[in-house]
Amino acid sequence: MLILLLLASALVLLALLFLRLGRLHRLIEERDGRLEQRIEREVRGLFHQLESYSFLRDRLDLRQGLPYSRNWSASPDFLKLIAEHCLEARPSVILECSSGLTTLVLARCCQLNGQGRVYSLENGEEFAVTTRGHLHRYGLDEYATVLHAPLEGHRVNGRDFSWYALSGIPDQTIDMLVIDGPPGFIQRHSRYPALPLLFGRLSGSCAIFLDDAARQDEREIVESWKKEFPAIRHEFIRTERGCSLLRRGPVRD
Repeated sequence: MLILLLLASALVLLALLFLRLGRLHRLIEERDGRLEQRIEREVRGLFHQLESYSFLRDRLDLRQGLPYSRNWSASPDFLKLIAEHCLEARPSVILECSSGLTTLVLARCCQLNGQGRVYSLENGEEFAVTTRGHLHRYGLDEYATVLHAPLEGHRVNGRDFSWYALSGIPDQTIDMLVIDGPPGFIQRHSRYPALPLLFGRLSGSCAIFLDDAARQDEREIVESWKKEFPAIRHEFIRTERGCSLLRRGPVRD
C-alpha cells in the first residue's frame, strides 16, 4: 500500500513538473518572439536613420560631414524633415528654440536657397559658443545668429514658466518655427509657452515643428495649443522621437 502511495505521489509530482516545464517553454517562446520583434524594430529604425543621414550628407553637400552626437542632437529623420521643408518653402526668417545641429542644417539650407536666416534661442552660453563655432567652421556665420537667451519668468495663461528671454528676438515675421527646447526636465510642459508668446509674430504660412512629440508632455502641449488656437492644423509625423507639424490652415497630405 505504501509503495502504491509513493508511486502515485511520484506520478503527481512528475505531472506537475511536466506542466511547469510546458509553461516555461511557452514563456521562453513568447519572450524570444518579443525579443525578435524588438530587434527587428531596432534594425528598421537604424536603417531609417542611416537613410536620413545619407540624405543630409548628400543633399546638403557638407564635405566635413555632420558633427553628430546621439547624446543631445536631434535625430537624423527630424533633421531631414526640417531640411526638406526649408529647401522647398525657402523661408526668410527661421526662429529656433534651442541650438545645435538643427541650426547648422537650417543655415546650410538657407545658404543653398541663397536667402533666409536662422535665429536660435539658446539659454546655455556654453552651448551657444559651441554652435557658433560649428557655424564658423562650416562658413555659415552669415546665415545664422545664435542668441544667448537665458531662461526667465513668464506668466502665460495663468501659469508661471521659465522660458527664453524675448528681448533678443528680431522684430520680423517668422516663416518657420522649430521648437526643440527648453529641456523637459526644467518644468512640466516646458515648451508650451512657445506658441502663446510667439503666435502674433508668425506669418500666415508659418510651419511649426515640435520635436520629441511622442512624449506625454509634448502631446499634452499640442492638445492645449489646438484648443487655444483653433485655426492651427496639426499633423503627427512618425520620426524616432515624434514630430508635430502645425500650420495655420490645412496641412498638405
